[in-house]
Amino acid sequence: MKTKEKIAEIIYDATRIEAKWSNRRIVPEKWEKRDSKFRTQFIQIIGKYLSQKRLPTPEQAHNSWMKAYLKMGWKYGKKRNPKLKIHPDLVPFEKLPKDERDKDAIFLIVVWSARKLLTP
Repeated sequence: MKTKEKIAEIIYDATRIEAKWSNRRIVPEKWEKRDSKFRTQFIQIIGKYLSQKRLPTPEQAHNSWMKAYLKMGWKYGKKRNPKLKIHPDLVPFEKLPKDERDKDAIFLIVVWSARKLLTP
């Protein structure tokens, strides 16, 4: 596995475990259970974020995530259903519950920390 792919998988797993331990209302599936479209776009966005001098704000990251999910065919719905591609967080950032806005910030902290693996 390429380094960029492995780092993306580690970031995904770290944020998934944080969601589980924090009892968030949404805990995504394990990496291996995600479809290839998701994994491909996630690897690309992590690669982009790791190469930027500044990371996006949590709101900008959410907007990017929302755009990617809509492009992959996901729709808004009250309860997350990966088979039907329904997600309750497909709303503007300011309409997210606070814990989901916090989750976006934590994701970016994990990405920022991962950058240290790539820079001496």
